[in-house]
Amino acid sequence: MDNALSGWIERLSSKALPAMALTRQRVLQLLDSPNTTHADLQRIIARDPGFTLAIFRQFSALPYPPREPVTNLAHAIALLGIEPTTRADRQLPNLDKQLTGEARSSLYDCYSRAGHAAWYAYNWGHDLRLGNPEEMAIAALLHELGEMLLWTYADSEMERVKTLVRRGMRQATAEEAILGFTLQQLSLQLAEQWNLPPLTGQALQPTGAFQIRSLAVMLASALARESRNSWRSEQTAELIELAAALNGLEPDRGHAYIHALTAGAARNLSGLPFPLTVYALLEPCPVRPLGPKLPGKKALTSTPPAPAVNAAARMNETRATTEKPAIHRRPAAASDSSRLQASLSHIFRELRTTAGVERVMFAMLTPDRKTIKVKFISGAESSSPLRQFQHPVGERHLLTLLLKKPQHIWLHDRNRKQLLPLMNDQLRTTLDTRGFYMSSLIIKNRPIGILYADRSDDIPLDNQGFINFKSLTQRLSNELSGNSESNRPSTLLTDRGVV
Repeated sequence: MDNALSGWIERLSSKALPAMALTRQRVLQLLDSPNTTHADLQRIIARDPGFTLAIFRQFSALPYPPREPVTNLAHAIALLGIEPTTRADRQLPNLDKQLTGEARSSLYDCYSRAGHAAWYAYNWGHDLRLGNPEEMAIAALLHELGEMLLWTYADSEMERVKTLVRRGMRQATAEEAILGFTLQQLSLQLAEQWNLPPLTGQALQPTGAFQIRSLAVMLASALARESRNSWRSEQTAELIELAAALNGLEPDRGHAYIHALTAGAARNLSGLPFPLTVYALLEPCPVRPLGPKLPGKKALTSTPPAPAVNAAARMNETRATTEKPAIHRRPAAASDSSRLQASLSHIFRELRTTAGVERVMFAMLTPDRKTIKVKFISGAESSSPLRQFQHPVGERHLLTLLLKKPQHIWLHDRNRKQLLPLMNDQLRTTLDTRGFYMSSLIIKNRPIGILYADRSDDIPLDNQGFINFKSLTQRLSNELSGNSESNRPSTLLTDRGVV
């Protein structure tokens, strides 16, 4: 850990994250009721990052902490007892009283994203039966822990970061320029120091993108951040497609599913004094005038349908009068905390535009490392066998050889006769034997999976596309491993065949 980061860890280690006034009020009411259960307290506290953090931090202060990690709030409250919860309710700083101006609105923005991310992560964990969705919700709720604390105790530094981003600087670069480290690094170090539930730290590390529970948390946080900026941006659309793939849905159904979840998040977070992104979904898409504005006539604009307006009005009635209006911001560059977006969505898009391919697939080794199975795919038709790709890796074949070290394949006319014997009938049926690019993904000397790309038409792939494919694959490996530099992978195939 460098000096700048360690200095901030020491400075923040004794600081508390503020709780929202409504949370404290409702917790006090529940504590005064003889019929209150631990689950009742969990439902209220789990919406508030400050109160949730305070509960879990108490375990690191115990002389004899539990041997097994405590991973949900109801269990934590049961182990700690009512007195620590009462003390937290009494001693936690009140957000509205502690902060003003830009710091207050920015922290509420963080809490809004955290609440939405927690709702997404919990529901994905529940729907996909990933186990302990409550821990997934906590990990998503505290995913931006470092940013929340700095808006509370170092708002001038955060405003300088924000200024650089508005000027066009990449988010992580701006953070390092002002702070000397990224907010994701700060969040990870704090999560480890305070012994937060294990998934919280796992989702803050690059390798978390290759485990489904931490991957879901990363995706939930990225989607909450980007949709807060805009529901209609390219980044948000790609994240929704990834969420659809994660949940085994087609893109259209995936959009409907995410929109329904966002409406559910609004109901769950109702009354809290921060912006809800569901209202942006109710806004009509702007329509440009079809022609020049004529004298005496109004330019054509879209009119929101009456049901949507009524729905928005009804939802507004349920919200607290202290809510701050949504602040309109230009979409910010993706942060390093959103490695999922930076590593998968962005690479997939660039591959399609610069490598001359249409279909891109990321296939990953299963936990037992006996099978490689499709994880994410883009550009393939719903009936394509590529969407069901799954293959054992124990026997000797092309995939087994590829995963031995970082290397690339370009199947083309001059090496097809040499490569086809390494492909069994299953591979020949699933992959496009007319031509494809394929690379192994090796993270910290450990094979993770492969990246595959091809075209569905008869246009042949070319050498420039292969060069771009290799470059983008290397960038993906670097970003996922957290390294800015690494050894260049060897190329398995040349125009003359296998090297």
